[in-house]
Amino acid sequence: MKREYNIHILLGIALLLLGIAVEVIWNGFYSPLTSGFVATGIVLIIGSAVKHLKFGEAPDRDERTMKLNAFALAYAWLFTFAFMSLLILLDHYVVKLTVIQALISTMAVTILVATLFRCYFLRKGDVE
Repeated sequence: MKREYNIHILLGIALLLLGIAVEVIWNGFYSPLTSGFVATGIVLIIGSAVKHLKFGEAPDRDERTMKLNAFALAYAWLFTFAFMSLLILLDHYVVKLTVIQALISTMAVTILVATLFRCYFLRKGDVE
């Protein structure tokens, strides 16, 4: 297993245990903080394990994938800009949005669109 994956797994275990320990020691101390530690730990552990199963000892990036990722993020940024313009119109004419609703929806759309463009470009093989 790559050293990078080992470090991420150890960090994930440490965050997971820290979140559990804080919750047990200070019952209800600050639940969102402990939930964040636990969630981040689980994501690091599972993410590193999946990357290890997918790539093994092979490099997980090369020039082609870096180029495709860059284009996917650029297209996602443009799409997000259009989505934020749509949110402004919605807020002005249809429904009043809170800041949290606007930020969460923008983050979700950005992540979703970037992932979709990345998958599309990887399946296509190249960017024209």
